Amino acid sequence: MTVESHIIPSLTEGLFLFDSQGCLVRLNPSGERFIARSEKAMMGKPSGDLFPNNPEVTELINEALSECRPISNSDVHLVNADRGEFYLTISASPLQESDGSVQGVVVLARDETLVREIDRSFRRSDQLATLGALNLGMAHEIKNPLGGIKGATQLLRLELGEDHPLAENCDIILREVQRIDHLLENLLAAAPRENPLNDLLNIHEVLDDVIELMGHWEEAKEISFTKTYDPSLPRIMGDRNGLIQVFLNLLKNSVEASGGKGTVTVRTLAPVAIPANPALGHKGGILEIDIEDQGPGFDQSIENFAKPFFTTKPKGVGLGLAISEQIIQNHGGNLLLENQEPSGARIRVILPLSISEETGS
Repeated sequence: MTVESHIIPSLTEGLFLFDSQGCLVRLNPSGERFIARSEKAMMGKPSGDLFPNNPEVTELINEALSECRPISNSDVHLVNADRGEFYLTISASPLQESDGSVQGVVVLARDETLVREIDRSFRRSDQLATLGALNLGMAHEIKNPLGGIKGATQLLRLELGEDHPLAENCDIILREVQRIDHLLENLLAAAPRENPLNDLLNIHEVLDDVIELMGHWEEAKEISFTKTYDPSLPRIMGDRNGLIQVFLNLLKNSVEASGGKGTVTVRTLAPVAIPANPALGHKGGILEIDIEDQGPGFDQSIENFAKPFFTTKPKGVGLGLAISEQIIQNHGGNLLLENQEPSGARIRVILPLSISEETGS
C-alpha cells in the first residue's frame, strides 16, 4: 500500500497540494467535492481559481508560503463554483526541503458543516425550552375550562334541537373548541418528558405509515412519494406517536411547498460516525432521514423557522416546525433545513442510535 494510491484518496479531509508558485499539483476526491471541480480540470491552476469566492483561502496559502509557517482558519464559509456551501477548517503547512527551501504548501480542509448546523440547532433550543416550559402549564390551564365550554355547548345544542336558528352557532362553537383542543395537544406533544423513548422502532415502518396517511390527504393526491431507504439501518429508541407527528408535519410542508404536484422524496442514510459530543445530543452514531421536494426552496427567513409563532403561511399558526424540532430534540436529535440546487428544499432529521444498536449488544 502506498500513500499516493490508497491513503490520500481515502481521506475524508480535502487535500490540496500546491507548488512554490501557488499552483495546484495534487487534489484528492474530498477536495474535488468541496470545490465542485475535478483534479484534472484544475491541475496547474492558481489557488485563486480553486477558491474564486473565498479570497481568504488564497491569502492563507500565500502567507504559509511567504512566512514559511503553518497557518489555519477554522471559520471558512466556502461557496464553490456550483454554489454549494461548506463550513470548513482549513490549515496550510509549507513543504520544506532539508536546506530550508520551500517547495510548496499542503492544505487540509475539514468539513465542519454538519457539526456547525447541529450546534446552531442546539443554540435555538433556548427558544424551544421557553416554549416547552410554557406548554404544560398553559395547555392544562386552558383545557379545563375548554372542557366545560364543550360540555355546556353540547347540552345546549341538544336542548335547542335541529331546527332552532341558534343550533348552527352551537356547531361553530364546537368546531372552534375542537380546533383549540387540537392545538393544545400539539403543544403538549412538544413538552419535554422524562422518558419519552419507550418504543424500539424501525424507522422505515414509521415513515411508511406516515406516507400511507399522506395518501389520504386531498392536497397530496397529485404528489408522487418516492422512498429511498437504506435497509441496513438499525432500529432506534423513540416515541412512535411523536415521530409520526413530526414526519406528518414535515411531509405536509413539502407537499404545500410543491403546490400539490411533483415528487417528494423520503430518503434514509446509513449511520455516520462523527466525533462524540454529548453537548450535541449524541454519542457518535447517528442515522439521517431526508425529505426533499421540488418547490421553490426556503427564503431568507429560514433562520427563524424554530421561533414559536413565526410563519410564512397566510393561515399558519407558526408552531409546526418549532414543535417538530422540540420533539426531535427530545429524542436527542436535530432538525436541519437547507436548499437544493437548482431548486427545491431538503429537510434533514438526524437521530442518535442507542448504545445497544451501535455496538450490536
